[in-house]
Amino acid sequence: MKRTENVTKVYDHFYRYQEIVDILKAYTEEHPDLASMESIGTTPEGREIYVITVTDRAAGAPEDKPAFFAEGNIHAGEVTGCMTCMYLLDVIFSNLEDPYIKEMLGKYTIYVLPRVSPDGSEHYLTTPDYVRSVPRMYPYEDEMPGLQPTDLDGDGVVRKMRVRSPYGIWKESESDPRVMTRRRPDETTGTFYNVYSEGLIKEFDGVNVISAPGKFGNDFNRNYPIGWKPEHEQRGAGEIPLSNPETLANTKFLLAHPNVCAVLDMHTMGGQNLYTPGFKTRKETERADIQIYKQLGEMAKEENGYPIVNVFDEYMPAGSQATYGGFDDFCHFILGVPAFTIECWDLDVRVGLKPVYPPKDEETWEEQEDAARKYIEWIDRELTGEEHERAIRPWTKFDHPQLGEVEIGGIDYKTVIQNPPIKFLVQELEKHTRFMLRYIHTLPQISFSKINVTRLGAASEEEDLFKLEVQVMNTGYLATYVFKEALKMKSLKPLTLEIAADGAGAASDSEATPAVRFIEGKAKTEIGQLEGFSGLGGYNGGMGASTFQKDPCEKKFSFILAAKPGTKLALTVTGGRSGKLVGSVEL
Repeated sequence: MKRTENVTKVYDHFYRYQEIVDILKAYTEEHPDLASMESIGTTPEGREIYVITVTDRAAGAPEDKPAFFAEGNIHAGEVTGCMTCMYLLDVIFSNLEDPYIKEMLGKYTIYVLPRVSPDGSEHYLTTPDYVRSVPRMYPYEDEMPGLQPTDLDGDGVVRKMRVRSPYGIWKESESDPRVMTRRRPDETTGTFYNVYSEGLIKEFDGVNVISAPGKFGNDFNRNYPIGWKPEHEQRGAGEIPLSNPETLANTKFLLAHPNVCAVLDMHTMGGQNLYTPGFKTRKETERADIQIYKQLGEMAKEENGYPIVNVFDEYMPAGSQATYGGFDDFCHFILGVPAFTIECWDLDVRVGLKPVYPPKDEETWEEQEDAARKYIEWIDRELTGEEHERAIRPWTKFDHPQLGEVEIGGIDYKTVIQNPPIKFLVQELEKHTRFMLRYIHTLPQISFSKINVTRLGAASEEEDLFKLEVQVMNTGYLATYVFKEALKMKSLKPLTLEIAADGAGAASDSEATPAVRFIEGKAKTEIGQLEGFSGLGGYNGGMGASTFQKDPCEKKFSFILAAKPGTKLALTVTGGRSGKLVGSVEL
């Protein structure tokens, strides 16, 4: 594969909402033959949720081609995901003369929703607040009593706040005063601290510092109509499935575009290529679908170096509850298409930690301290100047209005842990974009492998008899139904071949078109589904490679027709998720 990585945009910051809108509009204005954008909904704060459609319209309408869908910022603070979506678009529009890009835009449609939660990400980028999905009060209507995270010292970051206490459980590490180590049970003398989020205490009793529930508890990735559980069983679930206008708009768009064959949901953090299911074990789903995930996941790993991890069986710590109402599960079990979730930014690996899957239920104190120390050592080693100053701040005295003298310090979670420092941003964007370009090329690709006409003789004074042979094949990796899960759905239409005199429209099964009569065969013929080469088995042993085929990738149909010589026929194949195929022949 030729890698097309030239870009023209600047990646020295995380894009704000209006900047994203301006870039998308510029693409559509500069390339109306390739790009269009639409608002699929409006947020409560009045921002439009935009999807951009990219394809070569001269080679076919967007809805007539198999499609890839990428999105970012279902979680507001995971802004690297949005930036990856924007980087993909930049690579495409900066390399339009590249044969690889030209071919891709001719064969496929690409839908990109850079920011599912515009309100949430805008709030996240312009305030010190942490936001899971949106800055809307949930599940409580008002702030609850307890410690509310607040930027007290005005540096734009909510860091940590340590308070001296005779029953403090932390003390400074002898190796680095910025690192806190656990107080041992027999330590009775020394300086000890309790450590909290930087903030103010609502309804403070003058003694106890109790953390308040978060203000913004909505989690869009728990609000989709698949395995959904209410709030008391699944935190962040929302009042009912799709109770958020953003998730509703997203769902409606995907349901209205049955040509979407593959989905990529960009998140942070951790450095994993995640695949479904997330609300039940993979043993409970179609084995063939899991095998597709693993093969596609190997491609992702080749490009980004991340491990391939199942959400339910490997990503969640042993003993933890499943994740209900997830977007990726919705795509898998409702749409019947693969939906990878990439957790960008593998900081743990970069600092020298070795993640294990499934994770441990609980780390030892020593393991926790080792991780904290390695984070700080990495910051000192890799970051300089203003970026270092924002990333880590030593403990600094502050006169707290409720607690008196405290010390504020620690790491900026937003731009070190949750998202990469700007120095490393393009590294992340490049490697995930390389995978996306490959992922797009796995979609089903139907074509006519043969359209052959043979004159059989005269049928009447005006008509001749013709034998028409048509072969339809799928040369893509994915089947026209994409996932076996989709075959369970009555809504998935089989591929259908329709034949009509050009300009006459399709005939019903029992009627002839005005210019052609079907002696054998029908004007509308059900093809069923065509396997992709993902469905072919193989073995490479001592005697060499072997292929095992169960279901067809190609089907042949024959018709006997009566028509005037020179009659032109239009052949149309629709159904599945492969778009529309159009051909023609003259009798």
